[in-house]
Amino acid sequence: MNIAMLGSGFIGRFYAESIQGQRSKDSIVSVYSRREESAKKFADDYQCSQWTTNMEEAIANPDVEMVCIALPNNKHEEAVLLCCKHKKAVITTKPLGRNAEEAKRMLIAVEEAGIFNGYLEDLVYTPKFIKAIESVKSGALGRILWAKSRETHPGPTAIGFGILSRQAVVVYWTLAAIALKLPAAI
Repeated sequence: MNIAMLGSGFIGRFYAESIQGQRSKDSIVSVYSRREESAKKFADDYQCSQWTTNMEEAIANPDVEMVCIALPNNKHEEAVLLCCKHKKAVITTKPLGRNAEEAKRMLIAVEEAGIFNGYLEDLVYTPKFIKAIESVKSGALGRILWAKSRETHPGPTAIGFGILSRQAVVVYWTLAAIALKLPAAI
């Protein structure tokens, strides 16, 4: 499958490594970045035939079959709507939207456009979470009365990452707490 990567930063490279380095059945043929030098470097690093600083140009490329959105959260909806306009399958990194209303608008748009829509979550079935669920289910941890979880990472280093209006406010719960309906603290 020929993919357009929207975003050339940390998460875009994370997905590119998986797409081209692990699966090796797909190709990133186009990359969009807000900065020309970033787009050029990504294109060179991943042998992309096209780079651009125009999001719609990357999506509309006739060689592109699917679009991978690896952009700041405040750009997800714009990108999804362009994918709908150009009838391109789309996969979006977490979180889908900055709030439920934004996510719902995107879902309605892809359904009305009749395009494939996938949500990328890289932690759901990691070995550590699977082991945690198995340990709880098997009783290895005893009777769980309360659970607390926190996910943290330094996040993208792009200017504006920490501006709350550009980001989603997301609460993470452990899979064990969700799967087993355990009480949890935030």
